[in-house]
Amino acid sequence: MTDKHTAEAAAAQASMNSAIARNSEQAEPVFATGKYRVSCIGPREERREEYVALKARWEQAVLFDEVALADALRAEMASMEEEKWTDEIQNLVTTAGKNDLLDKYLSGSGYTATWFLGLVDNSGFSAYAAGDTAASHAGWTESTAYSNANRPTPSFGSASAGSKATTATAFNINATATINGCFLISNNTKGGTTGILYSAGSFSGGNRAVANGDTLNVTYTASA
Repeated sequence: MTDKHTAEAAAAQASMNSAIARNSEQAEPVFATGKYRVSCIGPREERREEYVALKARWEQAVLFDEVALADALRAEMASMEEEKWTDEIQNLVTTAGKNDLLDKYLSGSGYTATWFLGLVDNSGFSAYAAGDTAASHAGWTESTAYSNANRPTPSFGSASAGSKATTATAFNINATATINGCFLISNNTKGGTTGILYSAGSFSGGNRAVANGDTLNVTYTASA
């Protein structure tokens, strides 16, 4: 015969275990993650030489604020373009990046974010590591095979549903190269070794070839 007090204790324990289980299901763990999406736009190969010449003229027109000429050249370029490939990168958020995120959010004061995108060269690539920093990343090197004066600046939109994404940011490729992936950093100097290296990663579809005249449009989405 079951003792009344024993039965009540068992029922109470079962109720508590059920409540713990329900609460654990409701908990939302927070992890710093992110991904890059890259689209390569370039001229049809039979028009590449002509396109590269037009692009040089277009860049000069933009530089000197010759709006009408720039628009006309851009329209002519668009008629020669095609999408070469698209790919995604599931990134590694570095330890330095996580520490910076925590420090700036939990104890920062008047913080203004300045972030820039970079490209990873496939030459000599071996691996990314959580301990990588801007000054020390032995497994990879930066590719500077683009005409932008600095690492391009992404523009982040407002966060929604635990994610924050940039608009597409363009790299104007000016050399033949093989790109392994992308990175996000707080310094805009091409080849620079200062600042916070937040994340880096490789293309999911393998290394990607680019050539003079191509444009890589990169977006980055950070999630937690």
